[in-house]
Amino acid sequence: MVRNSGPFGDHNETSLNSSTTRTASQNETQAHSSRSPGYLSLAGPPQTSNQGIAYLEPDYIRLNPQYSQKHQDEPVWSLAQPLPHVVRGGMRSEDKATGQDDHGHEHVSRPNATAENQPASTEPPAAAPADKEEEQGKLEAQQSTHDNRDFFNTWGKCRHFLRQELAEWLGVTLAMTLGLCAGLSTFTSQNQAGSFASLAAAWGFAFMIAIYVAGGVSGGHLNPAITISLSVWRGFPARRCLTYTIAQILGAITASGIAYAIYHDSIVRIATLSNVPQSQSDAKQAMVTMPKEFVHPAAAFFSEFVGSAILMGVILALGDDTNAPPGAGMQAFIIGLLITVLILALGFTTGGCFNPARDFGGRLVAVMAGWGGHLFRERNAWWVWGTWIADIFGGLFGGFLYDLIIFTGGESPVNYPPRRRKRALLLKQRNARRRMRFGLNKIPDIERAAQEFE
Repeated sequence: MVRNSGPFGDHNETSLNSSTTRTASQNETQAHSSRSPGYLSLAGPPQTSNQGIAYLEPDYIRLNPQYSQKHQDEPVWSLAQPLPHVVRGGMRSEDKATGQDDHGHEHVSRPNATAENQPASTEPPAAAPADKEEEQGKLEAQQSTHDNRDFFNTWGKCRHFLRQELAEWLGVTLAMTLGLCAGLSTFTSQNQAGSFASLAAAWGFAFMIAIYVAGGVSGGHLNPAITISLSVWRGFPARRCLTYTIAQILGAITASGIAYAIYHDSIVRIATLSNVPQSQSDAKQAMVTMPKEFVHPAAAFFSEFVGSAILMGVILALGDDTNAPPGAGMQAFIIGLLITVLILALGFTTGGCFNPARDFGGRLVAVMAGWGGHLFRERNAWWVWGTWIADIFGGLFGGFLYDLIIFTGGESPVNYPPRRRKRALLLKQRNARRRMRFGLNKIPDIERAAQEFE
């Protein structure tokens, strides 16, 4: 007979199967009863929350205490799951000193604000008293663990403080290695090993795979434009924007170097057959993005701008649990399809960058390989205004448009109360002056102006 020891006592196999059957039927009944009769969505029925639960051996957390703190201490702005809801400075309408909001109402803190809306049948059962020996073992484990953060070796300790940035580096390296190799394979073979459509699919699925790899740790942004947009519209820590961007650029450089080394012989061959330098061969289309000669600069700019806006708007929609989020693990798959469609629809005229790090890494490696510094000057420094400016501002505009029309969460600055929006801008100005050590004599005036909006 199979025994199952846990916090709710011992049950045999028969009782376990029967309770599982009853629980499944109860969940199905509650799901149908909670669904409004007029609710019809092309995104499918609401999702259950009991997916992706992994088995844990009783002694695992005692021997590996970092697992229990994996994502409990801070939220993760992940492209592989719904985005977190955080409280930002512009949302707060109560005065910390008086505990009252802007309307003079007293603010009452409730440990579980949604408990009153939950039926009793959905509440978890009370745990049975634990065994004394088990409690003693837990106490000894806590006493022998420094701050609940033991590391197996020195590298584990270093990795703990750089884990998110390392995940971004790994994700970008993986995605761009696959994408660049697919591009070099296509162009150096003169479209014998692929086509524009297959290249678009390769880029899309490469980033999908990378999001699955890094999404649970760093969020799998893999794109400075996405990181900056999530910081503005969803409260991703602004201090991490710089470290994430550096990690993404380093990943792009690493991937470009790997791809160039793998396809070096093919690049030399296609340049020899065409009787042109490597920088003028078809391999250039794979390493860097560049508008076609007949494309007007404004059209090229807005191709990148619109593509980045659509990309960011869809990412926010996929992460919005009040809209129609996809099933568990489907966000990355849909983003991969989206990137494929964007390259097919908007990539012909400019190469379909939509990611500043992607172009910068390939361009820098090409210059290091001897292709010439003119790559950074072509088309009036296209890499600046076409990939960085257009993509970043396009992402910000896409996030603004989605929040303006659909999103109702208070973490978006679009939904800040007017007084708090002005106060938040003043406080950001004050903090920026302090960090940059510039205009410190004006900080008292800024603080007094911010107090007027308390």
